[in-house]
Amino acid sequence: MKTRRQKGMAVIGALLVVAAASVAATHIMERQTMMADTLMGERDRVQARWLLRGGLDWARIILFNDARNNAVTLKNAIWAQPIAGLEIGTPDGTRQAYFSGLIEDEQGKFNLSRLALDGQVQPGELARLQSLLALLGMPAQTAVAIALRVAAGQHGPNGAASAPAVRSLDDLLSVEPLTLASIAALSDYLAILPRGAALNINTASAEVLSTAIPNLDLAGARSLAGQRDQGLWFNSRGDFLNRLEDPPAEVGIPLDVRSEWFKVSGEVRLDHASVSMTALLNRQGNTPPTVHWIKN
Repeated sequence: MKTRRQKGMAVIGALLVVAAASVAATHIMERQTMMADTLMGERDRVQARWLLRGGLDWARIILFNDARNNAVTLKNAIWAQPIAGLEIGTPDGTRQAYFSGLIEDEQGKFNLSRLALDGQVQPGELARLQSLLALLGMPAQTAVAIALRVAAGQHGPNGAASAPAVRSLDDLLSVEPLTLASIAALSDYLAILPRGAALNINTASAEVLSTAIPNLDLAGARSLAGQRDQGLWFNSRGDFLNRLEDPPAEVGIPLDVRSEWFKVSGEVRLDHASVSMTALLNRQGNTPPTVHWIKN
């Protein structure tokens, strides 16, 4: 009886050992699978980033050719056509990735850098931003908060800046009540460029034109922008002012029909990875654009 009991215990012990070994093996296999997936995902992200850099080079070439062939910057140019789901091969030719990209003329937007000078908010520019935000259904107080944030990032008469300089709209996330969603919505109308960058009247929206040009209401700006977008582009600053029903004696900001600052947004999807990138490009004359900043 005792021997049979010992044999039974031995069998149970053996089964427990087998079960434990099986659990351990399963755990090891799961960890190996997770590590393999992690390595594959990282490999795909690295390759996607390289492909995305190629997309940035594509944007630079497109803008370079536009500068050589066109005296004015127009919304119907090749650079303004978005790319969605373009199939491209990996360098080894074994897999396919998908590229989407968009180039935006930042000089067709309200330049937030003009909101402050030497750390001091400029009342005229603040009033323009308040008008623009009102047209977009946002409170005027938001404009004040944005202006104070821009001013805080500049060196003022009392010394160094009290906050990091605002380089892109993402730097405004600390401003109440702005959120990622509201900043994304405002990105069609706002930009952060060098203070002297002119507003491109060939690419600016009706809302931006209305707030930038004295005596031009939204209805008039929409009519003017509609004619422009149907092919009656502005050849010069003078051509634009001559078409206004009530031309102002002074505009207050520089106007132009050619742009030098562009934002490039791109995304590459490759198997396990999706990588995005945003960059600000600056082209001068007929030279290839340079990268002012880049964010992944």
